[in-house]
Amino acid sequence: MQLTLTVPDTANISETDAQILFAMKLFEADKLSLGKAAEVAGLSYRAFYELLGRYGIPVVTMTEDDVRWEIEHARQA
Repeated sequence: MQLTLTVPDTANISETDAQILFAMKLFEADKLSLGKAAEVAGLSYRAFYELLGRYGIPVVTMTEDDVRWEIEHARQA
């Protein structure tokens, strides 16, 4: 899908920055995987991963139940 957005000049943002921010939001909303969001952003996987960290967007999200399950199964291994 191709999307065209009109952003007012007063937003003072480049097309590249808008693309990156859009990709980060899609990743954060769990609409795209990390790799696909990196592609949308036009960045390498690693560069996008690091950018998410700079913006405080977690790459791995786990609930308390997920953590408990992981701990329990790690003990059984």
